[in-house]
Amino acid sequence: MPLNFHYAAHTYLDNWVECDRYARSILDFGSDSPVGIEQACKQIALVANIYGIAPNFSKDSEKQALRYSPVWTAVALIKNRPASEQDAKDCVGQLVEALKPIYGLNLWSAASKLLWMRFGKPIVIYDSLAWKWMCNNGELSERDGSYSKFYDAWRMSFRKYENDVDSACSDLRKTDARRFLCPFDLKDVEFEPLVSSDWFAERVFDHAVVNEIAMG
Repeated sequence: MPLNFHYAAHTYLDNWVECDRYARSILDFGSDSPVGIEQACKQIALVANIYGIAPNFSKDSEKQALRYSPVWTAVALIKNRPASEQDAKDCVGQLVEALKPIYGLNLWSAASKLLWMRFGKPIVIYDSLAWKWMCNNGELSERDGSYSKFYDAWRMSFRKYENDVDSACSDLRKTDARRFLCPFDLKDVEFEPLVSSDWFAERVFDHAVVNEIAMG
């Protein structure tokens, strides 16, 4: 089954409006005003639920600020945007090491997802369905479970499909895809840079490969 980048472009645009743009506004420290721990942990909880990483974190407290406060503290300590692909790998590894003593797990997928919210590109989200797609298409061996191996395979695969992804993102502008969104609140000043950005294209690729595996 060929990858459906046009469908993925629409599904990720919906996901951006409903979740990612709010989470990134908090986790990337882009706000001019200080972010309170409850506000930050509310967004981390939303990301954790939508991205399937919530079970990794302790449920000792029902209060999100207590459950996710160590995550927020660890993410907040990583202040420098990765300048290279190796820096991106190291950055994710740093967060994994910071979270391991607290949660007792090597949370590579969770760390990559949280740091993507923090920095966007050049972080690559480590997803089990995307990993399966890489294996199915000969980009990875099933023995290659490391984030570094996945990262390299992901980058190579993205480059193969980059023109098709760009075409799908371009069509979002041509069709003014905002009219299909709910809530309908993306202005021109936000919509155009959004769907033209490199990191948006990378997430469209993610959605395409995950959709293919999920729909099987």
